[in-house]
This record gives sequence, structure tokens and C-alpha cells, in this order.
Amino acid sequence: MAYKNFKLAIYCPAGFLKNVELETLEKDLEFFQRYLDISKVYLETHRGADTVPREKMLRIKEFFERQNIKTSGGITATVVFGNEELDYYRIFNTFCYTNQKHLDKLKEIVQYTASLFDEIILDDFFFTACTCPSCIRAKGNLSWSEFRLNLMTEVSREYVIKLAKSVNPNVKLIIKYPNWIESYQETGYNPQTQADLFDYVYTGTETRDPAYTQQHLPRYASYSLLRWFENLKPGKNLGGWFDSLDCLYNIGSYLEQANLTVFAKAKEITLFAFPHLRNSVFVPALGLQLRHLDEICKYIENPIGIPVYHPFNSYGEDHIYDYLGMVGIPFELTPYFPENSNIVFITAECANDKDILQKLKEHLLAGKDVIMTSGFLKAMQGKGIEDLTSVRVTDKKVFTNLFAIKTEVCSFSKYVYGKKEILIPVLEHRTNASWQEIVAFSGENNFPVLMKDFYGKGTIYTLTIPENYSDIYNWPLDVLTEIRRVFMKNFGFYIEAGEKIGIFAYSNSTFIIESFLPYRTKVNIHIKNKNKKLVDPLKASDLKVSMISENENIYEINLEPTSFRVLKLEN
Repeated sequence: MAYKNFKLAIYCPAGFLKNVELETLEKDLEFFQRYLDISKVYLETHRGADTVPREKMLRIKEFFERQNIKTSGGITATVVFGNEELDYYRIFNTFCYTNQKHLDKLKEIVQYTASLFDEIILDDFFFTACTCPSCIRAKGNLSWSEFRLNLMTEVSREYVIKLAKSVNPNVKLIIKYPNWIESYQETGYNPQTQADLFDYVYTGTETRDPAYTQQHLPRYASYSLLRWFENLKPGKNLGGWFDSLDCLYNIGSYLEQANLTVFAKAKEITLFAFPHLRNSVFVPALGLQLRHLDEICKYIENPIGIPVYHPFNSYGEDHIYDYLGMVGIPFELTPYFPENSNIVFITAECANDKDILQKLKEHLLAGKDVIMTSGFLKAMQGKGIEDLTSVRVTDKKVFTNLFAIKTEVCSFSKYVYGKKEILIPVLEHRTNASWQEIVAFSGENNFPVLMKDFYGKGTIYTLTIPENYSDIYNWPLDVLTEIRRVFMKNFGFYIEAGEKIGIFAYSNSTFIIESFLPYRTKVNIHIKNKNKKLVDPLKASDLKVSMISENENIYEINLEPTSFRVLKLEN
């Protein structure tokens, strides 16, 4: 039975297609179809030294179409000429876009692919890190980022889109972006210009293992990046793409990529890649998971969250919102400043927006709230941030594992220990000009963790970020809960729990709560409106209130390892 809420595609690399026999392909497809409902295959014409001959590709294309599976083309922009003069060192053998022989080869590949398919996706190697003499000359006095952003915009327009449409005016071009958003500008990925040039975009939602792989991405990035691209090109972000690489010993991390891709409301899921997944243990497990995910999709509507402003071509505190997303704060990433939102989360990336302070002032004067990180504060010191707060980031750092919450007269209402000592930057402030919400202790001294200021009709919070972002997971439960309460002041609920619990909220008062932990854990869900009740829409049953406080009803639930639940607030 077909999935009702998303489509499923599999990507087939050129090297595999070039060498596979149709009899083998048929057997492999039978395995996939035993567990998955496949709507489309992306058939790659070129990768590296491999180009699939036309006659072979036409036979493969016909084979899949006989199975009622749509076929689209794929191109991976890597090349090996077998010629020392042209194969000088480049990361992943990507093209040199200032070398005319490379450009001629790209032209040949694009026109060939467009002659075969009405839809083409560019795999996420359509970038450049080339520093050959030709590129150095072409760069001139520009920075590498400026040069590559301009270069790849031109190549997109002149050597991909224009050439493809000259051969096939009906062809639709898709650019698939990788998961390293903080590095786009350094390699020429330019969503700001390319989103208007290409017909569609596609999102890389690969996160894999967060600690022992090259990119060390928090798993929440599988959700947040897809939302950024949906807000970049609404309705034209075709889907999310993930793989099984580095998931061999943890099938849960593979399935989590599927969960978060669907939670972010991807229209299509692409699995990379056909030869990697055939006869693998991942496919039966994924088949079961996708049927479950398809079922829960009918209970969720449009994703919502605390807006995170991540401007184009920016970096600073890489993926800090994803680390915070892993501790139960729902976010909605956007490349545009969220003028109509009641709150906005600002990180060091926002310092790349030259108008950011004026935007923040207008936001606050309108009675709206801002939460900014210590990284943003540091980047803006001496540039006017002093108008908004007396808090300053010093060059000092301190180890701490003792925290206090809420000032009461001259002390605090609660003192709590963390799991281990963590290193934080030392922030200073002027007494009673800025107010302490959470502090950390070391010896006979304390240091800001969460500060509060007022500007106009709005409130601005400053959150101290640990030197090692993953030490956010080592904040005490009570500190995490207080931070969630501040972030989610405009939501009807927040959670009381430790780390690695994700919240994904939707416009119909439904939310998904997911555990990223390898063990069973308890979560208290605080409902702010006592007239609201918490229900499980899948079971069509109410949950029972566990505790009642003065202003809240509290529900206790247990989450099994790497599991999730769908819950809803109702009257």
C-alpha cells in the first residue's frame, strides 16, 4: 500500500548502474518492494570516472517504468579524467569551475542527462574548494567565500540550468544541499541565489552518529535543516535525503533520520543508495518504521517552533540550536528575520547581518522578546549591543558544576549540581541593570548563565553557551527545565526532563516527544492552562494528571529507548 503522506525514492549511483545486470537489478528491486513502497528512483548518469552509456540507461529506465516507478536523473559533480594535467588534487574530485576542460565536461554531462530525463537532481557535490593557480588568479582580491559564491551562481545559471533547458525545455532542476549549512559560503553553495534559479531544492538530513563521525552533527539537525529550506522556498523543498553510512552498529540512528525527516513534513524521502541498502538489515526495519510514521502524519499539521534566525552565508556557533533542540526546545529555522513572531532566538550567526541590531530594537520596541547567546553578544560588543544589556563577555573562563535558579531577595530559590564540571565563558553585568535568572558557582563567586533585560516593551535574555556545546547535555535537569520554560513562554506546555529529549510542535496543538536516549526515561509534561487536558490521539484516550501545582497540571510519561509519542492539548 502506498504511503499517504509522503513519497519514497531511492538513489542509484552511476558506478552501480554502469555495471549491474538487469537480472540482478530485478532481484534487488524485489527485495526492496517486499518492505518498502517505492515511488521513484533517481538514476545517476555520472559520478567521478563513471558515466552510464545511453543504451544501458535507457534499458534501466524502461525496467523501472514497467514497475510503475517514476524515473528521474541524477548527477554527482565529481570527475576523474585519467589525465594528470586535469586530475590535480581537489577534495572529493569536484570540478574546477575555472578550468575550461572541466566546464566542457560538465556541459556534456548536463546535456546528456537532460536528453534522458524531465527531472534531474544534483547530488551534494556541486561545490568547489579548488585552490589551483587558475582559481587563485580568478579570485583576485575577493575572499574565497565571495569568489566561490559568485562563481557557483554563474555556473548554476550558465552551465546547468541554461544548458539543460536548451536540450529539454521541460526539464526540472533540483539542487540537493548537504547538511553542513555553516560551511556553504566557503564552498560556493549559495541558497540565496540558487533557490531562485533552480526549480526545486532538496535537503540533506543525514546526521548518523553524532560523536564519532567527521561532521559530529546533533541529530536534531535532520529536522531543523529541512525546516530552514522549507522557509527558504516554501512548497518547493521536495524532500529529505539520508543514508546508512556509519550506522552499521546502531540501526536506531538510521531510523531516527527517517523520524526527523518525516516530523519536519518532508514531501518525499530519498534513500542513499540502492547498492548500499540491497539485502541489508536497514530495509525491513525502515519499512516497519515508515508505515508507523505514515500513520502518525494524519495527526500533525504545520510544524511550529521558536524562530531561529540563521541568515544566508553565516556561521558562528555552529549548530548550537541543534544542541538545544536535543534538550526539549522546539525550533523553526528561517533565513529571514521573523518580524511577525513574538520571540526570536539569536545566535552568533546573526552577527553576519549588518542590520541585526536595528531589527532587534524594532522587535523589542513592539513588545516582543529576544533570546540571544553569549556568542552573539561577544560578536556584537563594541558595535552597539551595549544599548540592549549591561552584560559583557570577558576573555575569562571558569569550570563549574553547581548552579542556582531564580533570585530570592539576596540569594536563590534552588541550588543544583550538574553531572560533571563544564567550562563556560565568564560574563559580567552591572548589578540591577541586568537581572540574574540562572547562575553558576565556582568557589566564592557566581557567573551568569541566563540573564534578563528589558528594552522598550520587550524582554531580552542572554544565554551563556558552554565552551563545548555538547556540555549543554550536562546542565542539571532543573537548569534545563528553567531554560525550556523561558524559551517556551508562548507555548501551552514545557517539559521537565534531562537531556536528549526532542519536542516537535505543530499548529493543531499536537506535539511529538522523542527520546534520543539508549535507556528508559521519565518525562514530566507541564500544561500551563488547567482547562486543557493531554490526550494520546493514536489511542484516542486521555492521559491522567500526575501532579497539580498552583498554576499547572503535570503529566508523567515514560519513554522507551529511542522512541516517540504523539500527544495533543485539548479542551
